[in-house]
Amino acid sequence: MSTETPTRGVPKELGSSESWLRVKAWLRKIGVWIPLTALAVWTVYPLLMTLSISFKSRADVSADPGLIPSNPTLDGYRSVIDRQGFQDAFVNSMVVGVGTALLTVALAVPAAYAFARFRFRGRHLLLLFTLLPRLIPGLGLMVPLYRIAVALGAIDKLITLVVAFTGTVLPLAVWLFVGFFQQVPRELEEAANVDGATMFTRIRHIVLPLAFPAIITVGVLAFREAWNEFNLVLGLTSTPGSRTLPYELFLMTQTTGFQDNPGQAAFAIMTIIPFIFVYLRIERYVVSGLTSGALK
Repeated sequence: MSTETPTRGVPKELGSSESWLRVKAWLRKIGVWIPLTALAVWTVYPLLMTLSISFKSRADVSADPGLIPSNPTLDGYRSVIDRQGFQDAFVNSMVVGVGTALLTVALAVPAAYAFARFRFRGRHLLLLFTLLPRLIPGLGLMVPLYRIAVALGAIDKLITLVVAFTGTVLPLAVWLFVGFFQQVPRELEEAANVDGATMFTRIRHIVLPLAFPAIITVGVLAFREAWNEFNLVLGLTSTPGSRTLPYELFLMTQTTGFQDNPGQAAFAIMTIIPFIFVYLRIERYVVSGLTSGALK
């Protein structure tokens, strides 16, 4: 007596469907990784090239176009460190950057809290108008700010740079804080209000601790704005004692009879290394603050 063994194979339709799903998943990964790889190369390659040039001599910049220097040297970094004005410009950039970050947070927090918690006529229109200064190019602000600084006798002062940079980044800071404050549950403040807490106490002990990622984000953005700004520094300063790093790099480019490419590259690397180390320490707070501020 013969018995037929049931077929244990997978039907062709099912096998084809699973194969097609694998292909789609593979294509989806390819579609994600290709643009990410291109973005990484686009971003990292200029930095690597700048780092490579900083370890070359002036002659090797053209004679040795490779990414890895054949005869590495620290002459570019020595020329920057020995350059008169570099240390003063570095200190000025730190003072202006930290001052801009602190002043931006101090002004943006109460303004954003008012937009997020209070209901008044024209609130949305006024919040929209706060972005108007961001639409004006920096070059368009040089002459008005220069005339105001001259009238106030504030030319060539670091506090003038702090106020000017704060004005450029403050609209964006207010918008980020508004989006974050709207995510803070009102129930927490209402419970504190029942216990007799004032508005200042609620902001200090409830809102600000929860808004710590947003504060770090705004502080980093304001610091970066002040650290990289060149046009306003060019218009509002006139003596070496008030120059910042971008201005000093500009002078390094213009005062040499021929291009000192290794020195300029070393200058650029030395100005971004502190910012990179700080950002790597607080990167998780920056990402959290940006994503929270985007959700409304």
